[in-house]
Amino acid sequence: MYYLKYRPQTIEEIDNEDVRTRLKNVLSKKTISHSWLLTGPKGTGKTSSARILAKAINCLDNIFADKGKSEEPCNKCDNCKLITNGSAMDVIEIDGASNRKIDDVRELIDKLKFAPVHMRYKVYIIDEVHMLTSESFNALLKTLEEPPANTIFILATTELDKLPKTIISRCLRLNFSHAKKEEVLRQLGRIVKGEKLTISKDILESIAINCDFSFRDSAKLLEEVVLNSIKTKEEFFNLIGLAENKEDLLHFVQEMDVKKVLIFIENYDIAGGSFKSLTEYLLEELHANLLAQNGVGEEKTKYQFNAKQTSVLIRLITESYGKLKMSPIESLPLEMAILEYIQTQKI
Repeated sequence: MYYLKYRPQTIEEIDNEDVRTRLKNVLSKKTISHSWLLTGPKGTGKTSSARILAKAINCLDNIFADKGKSEEPCNKCDNCKLITNGSAMDVIEIDGASNRKIDDVRELIDKLKFAPVHMRYKVYIIDEVHMLTSESFNALLKTLEEPPANTIFILATTELDKLPKTIISRCLRLNFSHAKKEEVLRQLGRIVKGEKLTISKDILESIAINCDFSFRDSAKLLEEVVLNSIKTKEEFFNLIGLAENKEDLLHFVQEMDVKKVLIFIENYDIAGGSFKSLTEYLLEELHANLLAQNGVGEEKTKYQFNAKQTSVLIRLITESYGKLKMSPIESLPLEMAILEYIQTQKI
């Protein structure tokens, strides 16, 4: 599987630009927080980054070993290889969902008295940490306040709002935003180069637009493209069950073509598309359009909406996003928002 085979193994390979820059800046100062919190949606690289962090601070051939000036893990020393292979005794990955009870956390805390077996630091990576019980968080809090000198905690979650503020305040936080189109293309480029693939730019961009802002999903889509010998955009859209590209919807809105808008949304619904994902995509595009209109970001605007039209669309679609969970028909809030916009423009 491409996603597993091409997981980032160094800081430089982390495709999320903000995370890559922040991690480099922090580690270049040889700063090692004993408690880290990685937050963001699924498939954005939290677990991969946690493993890279564990390698960097335990590497035998970088600044943390007083060798050279690089904070990058070398991926050649014994410590790096053990962590990469998932066989390092001192790097313990825990699923918060299945180890959420107070007894599980007490058992973890009890083991902290033992020094690392082979490495500089013992690293606990707790995924989906928001699943822990209140009692478990209380037990963990004292450890985060007074951690052993040779122990590092890396907490990862997709639901930051479920974590106690006391836990959040004890950690150095890294925010993983949705994967941007350019970041997904960077990842796809690594895979294409590594596999020696010949994939058109149109298809790669279509993958980046339709991967639900997820590095994991983009790699899976690329693999499907290769397995199905997809050569054209039309074949790609047929593969994922869409009659149109997501980009086309805003063009239909721009043309104020109600029929095309409703047909697109109906086909998207029939194909099993996520309206949460579609709405987020539209807001990302409109936000980029708004910035470009004001001289920020891209030099040219992709759509012909003026600043007022862009603002109205953003407001209406944002309101529809808040109604998604309550709507008995998932497509309805977005349909009503776009229809309301078109009606206001015709007055």
